[in-house]
This record gives sequence, C-alpha cells and structure tokens, in this order.
Amino acid sequence: MKKPLLMLALGLSTILNSAYAATYDATPSGDGYQFSSSFSGDTSFDDYIRFSTEGQQTILASISGSSGTNFTFTSFNLLDADKNLIATGSVLNGSPKIAFGFLESVQYGDFFLHVVGSTVGASAGYNGTITTTLVPEPGSYALMLAGLGLIGVIARKKVRETV
Repeated sequence: MKKPLLMLALGLSTILNSAYAATYDATPSGDGYQFSSSFSGDTSFDDYIRFSTEGQQTILASISGSSGTNFTFTSFNLLDADKNLIATGSVLNGSPKIAFGFLESVQYGDFFLHVVGSTVGASAGYNGTITTTLVPEPGSYALMLAGLGLIGVIARKKVRETV
C-alpha cells in the first residue's frame, strides 16, 4: 500500500513544481539578437539560447524577467558551441518581481547563452538582447597609425616650407 501512495506523491510533486528546459535560437535584430521565454505556475527553467557571430566581435548581453510574485535568475552565462563556459554573467535579483543579468565578452563563432532560474506566480517570463559589435583587426590599427604618421610628415614639411 505504501508504494502506490509514494508513486502518487512523486507524480503530484512533479506536476505541481514543473521544470522547463529548452534550447532555441535567438532572433536576429539590428546589430544583434533578441530572445524571450514565458511560462506559467511555479517553475524552474534551464534554457540555452543559440546565436553566432561573424569575425571577432564584442558580445553584450542583457536579460530581465518578471512574474506575478517572485522571479530569480540563478545564472546567466556565455557558453561555446560545445556548451563549455566562456564568460560568467552578472545576476542581480532585486525586488521580488524583477531580476537582471548582464555579460560582456569578445569572441567569434557559435555560442549559447545559458539562462537558469526559477519563478513563483501565475505567469512569468524573461526577455533579453544580444548586441554584437565588430572588433577592428590589428592590421586596421597599423594602417590607421601609418596614415596619421604620413599626415604628420606632410604637415611638418609644409611648416618648413613656410618658414
């Protein structure tokens, strides 16, 4: 008799305290991406948001979430294509309804944002942005310095001619 009651209690606790785990693609938008997720009831979430960059780029990502009563981010991290940790984001859990996360890194390739947290309330969700900005190649800096040097030589030559 105890075994069926134990199975029933385990089944009810699973239904009442559900967990969401998802992997999805961020939506391209301007010079970056947008992402969002929503759920209902008391739940925990463990999501992977996929995106990529072309060339060496600065990655800035931010996220915010809210629910009817309580919303908490546990972690907000940047992972490589094999889901290895690259950068740890900052997480700020403020008032009982809103939480924020932020991270910055310079990378290129395919990535995942790993978002982990929990919520209590009838409905909850989070949304965020990923902004990518090209980082100049070292050769670009060399060309710029050579150009400035050439301008300096020409300006100095003109000053000598007028004297």
